[in-house]
Amino acid sequence: MRALGLPGPRLWGSCGTRAPMGSEMGLQISTRKAGNVTVVDLQGRITIGSSNDELGAALRKLAESAPCEVVINLAGITQVDSSGISTLVRSYVTLERQGGGLHLLNPTGHVRDVLELTRLINSIPTYTDEKKAIDSFRGGIGRGV
Repeated sequence: MRALGLPGPRLWGSCGTRAPMGSEMGLQISTRKAGNVTVVDLQGRITIGSSNDELGAALRKLAESAPCEVVINLAGITQVDSSGISTLVRSYVTLERQGGGLHLLNPTGHVRDVLELTRLINSIPTYTDEKKAIDSFRGGIGRGV
């Protein structure tokens, strides 16, 4: 290809789709405790494939210690697709049924648009203040944003 003056296929996969570029396309998950509440900090994308599978596995593991209260910090998420939405909804329902709960924190940009479009922002408690999101489990504070 280079002999013809065309660039080599560095970043592109078959059919013109972008090839995975390691951590650029992945999801980083870290957890921390705030009292009895587990805060899950996410960075990257929640899209079909390994990133969504990793998030689902992490949330299922947390649900094993029922009842579990979880705040998912979406501030570092740049994209979410239908599989990511499905994982969030499934985890929300599972934790609620077990007597715990799941709240969302800091969705911005495209992610917030998707949550508004799907009306999940009205169904899953969503907050812009971490302390309020955490305290809402203990005191039954209002619905957030």
